[in-house]
Amino acid sequence: MTLIKVLDPKKVLTDTLLISQLEKQGVYQDEVSFVQDYAMPSEKGCKREKGKSPYAKFYQHLSSAKRFMVSSGLPMCDYKGQLLDVGFIPDTGGYRSKTNIFDSFVTLDGQVTAGCLNDQPDGRKVGQIARWSPILYLNGKEVRAGKASLLDEDVANPAYVNNVLEWDYGICKRRIRLIEGHTLGSWVFPTNPNGEVKISYNQSGDFLVKLGMYATDKNTEIISREIFDSAEYPFEVGDSQTFYPDAHAETSSVDGYAGYAGYSVPSTWANLVAAAGNAAQDDATTIYTYRFNSYTTQWTLLYRSIFLFDTSGLDDAATITGAVLSIRGQGKVDQLGVTPDINIYSSAPASNTALAAGDFDSLGTTAFSTAITYNGWETNNYNDFTLNAAGLAAIPVDGVAKFGARNASYDVSGTEPSWSASKGAYLTNYSSEQGAGYKPKLVVTYTMPRVAGKKNYSNSVSLIRNGAI
Repeated sequence: MTLIKVLDPKKVLTDTLLISQLEKQGVYQDEVSFVQDYAMPSEKGCKREKGKSPYAKFYQHLSSAKRFMVSSGLPMCDYKGQLLDVGFIPDTGGYRSKTNIFDSFVTLDGQVTAGCLNDQPDGRKVGQIARWSPILYLNGKEVRAGKASLLDEDVANPAYVNNVLEWDYGICKRRIRLIEGHTLGSWVFPTNPNGEVKISYNQSGDFLVKLGMYATDKNTEIISREIFDSAEYPFEVGDSQTFYPDAHAETSSVDGYAGYAGYSVPSTWANLVAAAGNAAQDDATTIYTYRFNSYTTQWTLLYRSIFLFDTSGLDDAATITGAVLSIRGQGKVDQLGVTPDINIYSSAPASNTALAAGDFDSLGTTAFSTAITYNGWETNNYNDFTLNAAGLAAIPVDGVAKFGARNASYDVSGTEPSWSASKGAYLTNYSSEQGAGYKPKLVVTYTMPRVAGKKNYSNSVSLIRNGAI
């Protein structure tokens, strides 16, 4: 049997998730060639160019019609098609971002300016900026920090270097972190500050930074003493800005969770499952894959996660034959002792670029894969969901594949878990915001019609397969 092997080092397959899927398919990785890097598709008539995507890489099997797309939620090139170079470089009076989808400048005393380099799908225009200069208060008194320090290595992800600025406030550290398409701000409290903390962002410009769950208005976050007294440490408060490489409707870079949380109604499990959502999170580095909690006499909280992937780079003639959704686990807790499983379903969030509380009840109930048991959920490793026919049918060649994760054994089934007061269960996973090596990925296997007289490969050599291969 003949092996068609890739010779060009630039085309050798290195993606570990794709390699693992090839092994399951019985495909030799040496026969798979990298053919298209992250790229900005140009316009051809009224349609976007196929086979290119800022969110995906493309590969082909040299001795068959099989092709592969590996898509994730982070755009990896800018609006010009230039690959991103994440990080800060020193500039007069502060630090400026390297090549990214936005331009940012941060002064030594902490004022941030972030600007659009191209039109955005949410209506922001090229040249518009956001500017914020936060002031921290503890029990009404301002707390000051020294000048910014540029960290050698990202504290959240060692795959990045020189991408985090840090200020030391004594009671906490403020960080501005850059990844692809994102500025991620955080205030990290190592211990209880023993009081109420207020952060006034002093925003100006054409649009606003997105504040976290403790926002009291568009310019202020307040974290009460009671929240700090009951928190686990280190405790983090966040803000963010997200940018996209183009303004097209199919742009997507969102994953997170939506849910219901409350201490009054609903009180029964059935009411909780059917509730309208009132909470959402889409910019944290870790998210709840699912979560549910009880209180003293009632069920009080239920979360479901959502994962979107831009698959518009697939050719219109592609026949999708397989797909695997991979989510890197972060943690798991089962205080109730009910070992809840997890599976993949459809989702239909109102926006491709942000999650809202109302997206909680947009998830379907038709299983797209085989459920992974609670005990089978791996932390600090990828968990693979091989999509079935229903899941494959949910992958469009001209838009966004929209998936969600729910607990199957209790949430989807509507079966109430065994009751224990003030206990809960959850799985967590790393989100796209964690960055390289951690972000959720969708590996799609597809075929293209053969073109008569055209070879399927280039820069390869025929070898006789032997026991060493």
